[in-house]
Amino acid sequence: MQDRRLRVAVLCLVAAAATLSSLVCAQSIPAPGQSNDIGVLSPAGGSAQRQAAEQGLATLARRLPASASGVGANHIFDIDDRQLGSAKIGDGFETYLVDPKRLLAGKLLGQSLYGSGEWRFVVVANGKGIGLITVALMNSKWTMVEAGASELASEIVSVAARYAQQNPGARLRFVRSPQAVADFIEVSAPSGAGAASAPVYVPLASARATLAPNRAEPITPRSALSDTELDGALRQRARLGMRDLRIGHD
Repeated sequence: MQDRRLRVAVLCLVAAAATLSSLVCAQSIPAPGQSNDIGVLSPAGGSAQRQAAEQGLATLARRLPASASGVGANHIFDIDDRQLGSAKIGDGFETYLVDPKRLLAGKLLGQSLYGSGEWRFVVVANGKGIGLITVALMNSKWTMVEAGASELASEIVSVAARYAQQNPGARLRFVRSPQAVADFIEVSAPSGAGAASAPVYVPLASARATLAPNRAEPITPRSALSDTELDGALRQRARLGMRDLRIGHD
Protein backbone atom coordinates (compact mmCIF):
# COMPACT_ATOMS: atom_id res chain seq x y z
CA MET A 1 0.00 0.00 0.00
CA GLN A 2 2.85 2.38 0.78
CA ASP A 3 4.31 1.82 -2.70
CA ARG A 4 0.95 2.47 -4.30
CA ARG A 5 0.49 5.75 -2.38
CA LEU A 6 3.96 6.86 -3.43
CA ARG A 7 3.17 5.99 -7.03
CA VAL A 8 -0.01 8.10 -6.93
CA ALA A 9 2.04 11.03 -5.62
CA VAL A 10 4.55 10.62 -8.44
CA LEU A 11 1.82 10.50 -11.07
CA CYS A 12 0.53 13.83 -9.76
CA LEU A 13 4.02 15.25 -10.18
CA VAL A 14 4.22 13.77 -13.68
CA ALA A 15 1.31 15.95 -14.73
CA ALA A 16 3.24 18.99 -13.59
CA ALA A 17 6.44 17.81 -15.29
CA ALA A 18 4.61 17.43 -18.60
CA THR A 19 4.23 21.21 -18.81
CA LEU A 20 7.99 21.78 -18.90
CA SER A 21 9.43 22.85 -22.26
CA SER A 22 10.99 20.02 -24.24
CA LEU A 23 14.74 19.99 -24.89
CA VAL A 24 16.38 19.40 -28.27
CA CYS A 25 17.36 15.74 -28.76
CA ALA A 26 21.15 15.46 -28.92
CA GLN A 27 21.16 12.22 -30.90
CA SER A 28 18.76 10.12 -32.93
CA ILE A 29 17.10 7.25 -31.07
CA PRO A 30 15.88 4.03 -32.72
CA ALA A 31 12.21 3.16 -32.51
CA PRO A 32 11.24 1.46 -29.21
CA GLY A 33 11.98 -2.24 -29.31
CA GLN A 34 14.43 -2.03 -32.20
CA SER A 35 17.27 -4.50 -31.73
CA ASN A 36 20.26 -2.26 -31.09
CA ASP A 37 22.96 -1.71 -28.48
CA ILE A 38 21.19 1.54 -27.59
CA GLY A 39 19.13 -0.47 -25.07
CA VAL A 40 22.07 -1.64 -22.99
CA LEU A 41 23.10 -0.14 -19.67
CA SER A 42 24.93 2.98 -20.77
CA PRO A 43 25.72 6.31 -19.07
CA ALA A 44 25.08 8.20 -22.32
CA GLY A 45 22.32 6.02 -23.73
CA GLY A 46 18.97 7.52 -24.74
CA SER A 47 19.42 11.25 -25.16
CA ALA A 48 15.77 12.33 -25.31
CA GLN A 49 14.89 9.79 -22.64
CA ARG A 50 17.69 11.05 -20.39
CA GLN A 51 16.48 14.63 -20.72
CA ALA A 52 13.00 13.52 -19.65
CA ALA A 53 14.49 11.74 -16.63
CA GLU A 54 16.49 14.85 -15.71
CA GLN A 55 13.36 16.98 -15.98
CA GLY A 56 11.46 14.48 -13.83
CA LEU A 57 14.17 14.44 -11.17
CA ALA A 58 14.25 18.24 -11.10
CA THR A 59 10.48 18.30 -10.60
CA LEU A 60 10.68 15.77 -7.77
CA ALA A 61 13.53 17.67 -6.10
CA ARG A 62 11.50 20.86 -6.27
CA ARG A 63 8.17 19.49 -5.09
CA LEU A 64 8.73 16.49 -2.81
CA PRO A 65 10.40 18.35 0.10
CA ALA A 66 7.46 20.76 0.21
CA SER A 67 4.95 17.88 0.29
CA ALA A 68 6.68 15.91 3.11
CA SER A 69 4.43 15.36 6.11
CA GLY A 70 6.73 14.99 9.07
CA VAL A 71 9.54 12.75 10.28
CA GLY A 72 7.70 9.52 9.49
CA ALA A 73 6.97 10.41 5.87
CA ASN A 74 7.67 7.77 3.25
CA HIS A 75 10.44 8.53 0.77
CA ILE A 76 10.27 7.63 -2.91
CA PHE A 77 14.06 7.26 -3.05
CA ASP A 78 16.60 5.98 -0.53
CA ILE A 79 17.44 9.51 0.57
CA ASP A 80 15.88 12.38 2.48
CA ASP A 81 13.75 14.33 0.00
CA ARG A 82 15.52 17.53 1.02
CA GLN A 83 18.77 16.14 -0.45
CA LEU A 84 17.32 15.38 -3.89
CA GLY A 85 18.74 18.62 -5.25
CA SER A 86 22.21 17.06 -5.23
CA ALA A 87 21.11 13.83 -6.94
CA LYS A 88 22.03 13.12 -10.58
CA ILE A 89 20.80 10.86 -13.37
CA GLY A 90 23.14 7.92 -13.94
CA ASP A 91 22.92 4.89 -16.25
CA GLY A 92 19.89 4.60 -18.52
CA PHE A 93 18.51 1.46 -20.12
CA GLU A 94 15.46 0.16 -21.92
CA THR A 95 13.43 -2.51 -20.15
CA TYR A 96 13.26 -5.75 -22.16
CA LEU A 97 10.20 -7.89 -21.50
CA VAL A 98 9.85 -11.65 -21.82
CA ASP A 99 7.17 -12.80 -24.26
CA PRO A 100 5.65 -15.68 -22.27
CA LYS A 101 4.12 -17.34 -25.33
CA ARG A 102 7.49 -17.59 -27.08
CA LEU A 103 9.14 -18.77 -23.87
CA LEU A 104 6.54 -21.49 -23.32
CA ALA A 105 6.81 -22.49 -26.98
CA GLY A 106 10.39 -23.54 -26.27
CA LYS A 107 12.33 -20.48 -27.40
CA LEU A 108 15.46 -19.51 -25.49
CA LEU A 109 15.05 -16.64 -23.06
CA GLY A 110 17.16 -14.36 -25.25
CA GLN A 111 14.95 -15.20 -28.24
CA SER A 112 11.82 -14.31 -26.25
CA LEU A 113 12.78 -10.72 -25.45
CA TYR A 114 11.36 -7.54 -26.92
CA GLY A 115 11.91 -3.87 -26.12
CA SER A 116 9.14 -2.39 -23.98
CA GLY A 117 9.69 1.21 -25.10
CA GLU A 118 10.08 2.24 -21.45
CA TRP A 119 13.43 3.46 -20.18
CA ARG A 120 14.69 3.49 -16.62
CA PHE A 121 17.43 5.72 -15.26
CA VAL A 122 19.37 5.22 -12.06
CA VAL A 123 19.20 8.18 -9.70
CA VAL A 124 22.60 8.61 -8.04
CA ALA A 125 23.46 10.46 -4.83
CA ASN A 126 26.48 10.22 -2.56
CA GLY A 127 28.05 7.72 -4.94
CA LYS A 128 25.25 5.15 -4.83
CA GLY A 129 22.05 4.30 -6.68
CA ILE A 130 19.10 5.55 -4.64
CA GLY A 131 16.24 4.82 -7.02
CA LEU A 132 14.97 4.65 -10.58
CA ILE A 133 13.04 7.06 -12.76
CA THR A 134 10.99 5.50 -15.56
CA VAL A 135 10.16 7.47 -18.70
CA ALA A 136 7.83 6.58 -21.55
CA LEU A 137 6.70 8.17 -24.80
CA MET A 138 3.38 9.92 -24.14
CA ASN A 139 1.74 12.14 -26.76
CA SER A 140 4.98 12.09 -28.78
CA LYS A 141 7.03 13.31 -25.82
CA TRP A 142 9.25 11.43 -23.36
CA THR A 143 7.79 11.88 -19.87
CA MET A 144 8.48 10.55 -16.37
CA VAL A 145 5.80 8.00 -15.47
CA GLU A 146 7.19 6.35 -12.34
CA ALA A 147 9.84 6.81 -9.65
CA GLY A 148 11.12 4.68 -6.78
CA ALA A 149 12.56 1.14 -6.60
CA SER A 150 15.60 1.99 -4.47
CA GLU A 151 16.54 -1.66 -3.80
CA LEU A 152 16.35 -2.54 -7.49
CA ALA A 153 18.51 0.48 -8.36
CA SER A 154 21.15 -0.58 -5.85
CA GLU A 155 21.28 -4.09 -7.34
CA ILE A 156 21.55 -2.82 -10.90
CA VAL A 157 24.43 -0.51 -9.99
CA SER A 158 26.21 -3.37 -8.21
CA VAL A 159 25.91 -5.76 -11.18
CA ALA A 160 26.94 -3.08 -13.70
CA ALA A 161 30.00 -2.18 -11.63
CA ARG A 162 31.04 -5.83 -11.37
CA TYR A 163 30.93 -6.42 -15.12
CA ALA A 164 32.48 -3.04 -15.95
CA GLN A 165 35.76 -4.50 -14.69
CA GLN A 166 35.87 -6.94 -17.62
CA ASN A 167 37.94 -6.14 -20.70
CA PRO A 168 36.29 -5.94 -23.13
CA GLY A 169 33.24 -4.93 -21.14
CA ALA A 170 30.18 -7.15 -21.27
CA ARG A 171 26.92 -6.07 -22.88
CA LEU A 172 24.18 -5.78 -20.24
CA ARG A 173 20.42 -5.59 -20.66
CA PHE A 174 17.68 -5.31 -18.03
CA VAL A 175 15.14 -8.12 -18.47
CA ARG A 176 11.75 -8.42 -16.78
CA SER A 177 9.23 -11.24 -16.84
CA PRO A 178 5.97 -9.76 -15.49
CA GLN A 179 4.26 -13.16 -15.48
CA ALA A 180 7.07 -14.87 -13.54
CA VAL A 181 7.66 -11.78 -11.35
CA ALA A 182 11.38 -11.98 -12.11
CA ASP A 183 14.02 -9.41 -13.06
CA PHE A 184 17.43 -10.25 -14.53
CA ILE A 185 20.49 -8.61 -16.01
CA GLU A 186 21.36 -10.34 -19.27
CA VAL A 187 25.14 -10.54 -19.75
CA SER A 188 26.53 -11.15 -23.22
CA ALA A 189 29.65 -10.42 -25.25
CA PRO A 190 29.85 -6.87 -26.67
CA SER A 191 29.03 -6.27 -30.33
CA GLY A 192 31.99 -6.99 -32.61
CA ALA A 193 33.71 -9.21 -30.04
CA GLY A 194 33.94 -12.15 -32.42
CA ALA A 195 32.20 -15.48 -31.85
CA ALA A 196 29.49 -14.76 -29.29
CA SER A 197 28.91 -17.16 -26.44
CA ALA A 198 25.42 -17.77 -25.09
CA PRO A 199 24.28 -15.04 -22.70
CA VAL A 200 23.91 -15.65 -18.99
CA TYR A 201 21.42 -14.07 -16.63
CA VAL A 202 22.13 -12.51 -13.24
CA PRO A 203 18.98 -12.98 -11.14
CA LEU A 204 17.96 -9.89 -9.21
CA ALA A 205 16.03 -10.09 -5.92
CA SER A 206 12.64 -10.87 -7.47
CA ALA A 207 14.11 -13.60 -9.69
CA ARG A 208 16.04 -15.14 -6.80
CA ALA A 209 12.82 -15.37 -4.80
CA THR A 210 11.04 -16.93 -7.78
CA LEU A 211 13.72 -19.49 -8.63
CA ALA A 212 15.06 -20.47 -5.20
CA PRO A 213 12.31 -22.97 -4.24
CA ASN A 214 13.03 -25.01 -7.39
CA ARG A 215 16.81 -25.24 -7.09
CA ALA A 216 18.95 -27.51 -4.97
CA GLU A 217 21.86 -25.05 -5.04
CA PRO A 218 21.48 -21.59 -3.48
CA ILE A 219 21.14 -18.56 -5.75
CA THR A 220 23.15 -15.51 -4.73
CA PRO A 221 23.42 -11.94 -6.07
CA ARG A 222 26.62 -13.06 -7.85
CA SER A 223 25.02 -16.01 -9.63
CA ALA A 224 25.03 -16.03 -13.44
CA LEU A 225 22.65 -18.63 -14.85
CA SER A 226 22.44 -20.06 -18.35
CA ASP A 227 19.16 -20.47 -20.19
CA THR A 228 19.29 -24.18 -19.39
CA GLU A 229 19.64 -23.48 -15.68
CA LEU A 230 16.64 -21.14 -15.80
CA ASP A 231 14.56 -23.37 -18.04
CA GLY A 232 12.12 -25.30 -15.87
CA ALA A 233 11.51 -22.90 -13.00
CA LEU A 234 11.13 -19.76 -15.11
CA ARG A 235 8.76 -21.38 -17.57
CA GLN A 236 6.72 -22.90 -14.75
CA ARG A 237 6.32 -19.51 -13.07
CA ALA A 238 5.50 -17.78 -16.36
CA ARG A 239 2.82 -20.38 -17.09
CA LEU A 240 1.33 -19.87 -13.62
CA GLY A 241 1.39 -16.10 -14.04
CA MET A 242 -0.50 -16.31 -17.34
CA ARG A 243 -3.24 -18.29 -15.64
CA ASP A 244 -3.50 -16.13 -12.51
CA LEU A 245 -3.87 -12.41 -13.23
CA ARG A 246 -3.15 -11.63 -9.57
CA ILE A 247 0.49 -12.58 -10.18
CA GLY A 248 2.73 -9.91 -11.62
CA HIS A 249 4.92 -6.89 -10.97
CA ASP A 250 3.30 -3.85 -9.38
